[in-house]
Amino acid sequence: METKKLAQGAAPRKLSDYLTRARDKAPAHAGHGAGGAQSVRNDHYRGHEIEIVTTYKILVDGKKVRAPLGVDASGQVHCHSLPNYQTASAVDMVRALIDGFPEEFERKPAPSKSRPPASHKRRPAPARKSKPAAKKGSKHEH
Repeated sequence: METKKLAQGAAPRKLSDYLTRARDKAPAHAGHGAGGAQSVRNDHYRGHEIEIVTTYKILVDGKKVRAPLGVDASGQVHCHSLPNYQTASAVDMVRALIDGFPEEFERKPAPSKSRPPASHKRRPAPARKSKPAAKKGSKHEH
């Protein structure tokens, strides 16, 4: 490959465009695309075909958590974020996520209303010209 072509292809803008196109073409990762984690379990029992689809919607403190939870045939819950953990329930797994990644679950203080946001800062008022004090005994009054 020519050095010039290689340099052009490695330019940050070109690489960013390429990765964006590749991401848009790639399929969602194993059942946890935009809608959250989903597990599909299949089994055959006495001539019946069983399919169980499990989808988790997780909220912590009212905020949606995109945790790629899965459940195996025995009902054990696992998560890609904690590959060495397997819990008996999704609640236990979310607790493990909170313990393992506390910074992701920190509560941020509500913005203070006493100070205007930086974009709405007031400009200092222009200096006022003061009127000269009226002389005592002046006939002209307002």
